Amino acid sequence: MYKYGITIHIGINYSPIVQIGTYAYFYIMYERKIIPNLNCGLDLIGEVLYGKWKIRLLWFINQGHKRPSELQRKIPDATRRVLNIQLKELEDHELITKKIYPVVPPKVEYSLTEFGESLIPVVAALGQWGDQHEDRLRKVILKRIGENA
Repeated sequence: MYKYGITIHIGINYSPIVQIGTYAYFYIMYERKIIPNLNCGLDLIGEVLYGKWKIRLLWFINQGHKRPSELQRKIPDATRRVLNIQLKELEDHELITKKIYPVVPPKVEYSLTEFGESLIPVVAALGQWGDQHEDRLRKVILKRIGENA
């Protein structure tokens, strides 16, 4: 069973400038189909940190990389759109805050909340475990990729 479904919304734009016709546009929204299981701490942490870049975003924000462009440079494989979505989710989960400065062009900075700062030792412990088992993890990941190719 899929965790997310796709809903397609259709809108029609009657342009007062162009009298020739109307334009239909489509946009896709993802709506959750399955209510998450929130019965234990592992389920809760998985729900909050699920996302390819969220742990790295938290780590880099903690290191002082607060601007979206800085975060994009630190994670070049991620698209700006995906980073923005995951930053918004981290903000919704109260792990980070977003400050918008009233200047032109707009300046945005992210920072960890106290709640988000409490997660950093856990992220550090995961990173240390990954470093300790780097060779083995790389080997099993590459083996699995080779099997699926």
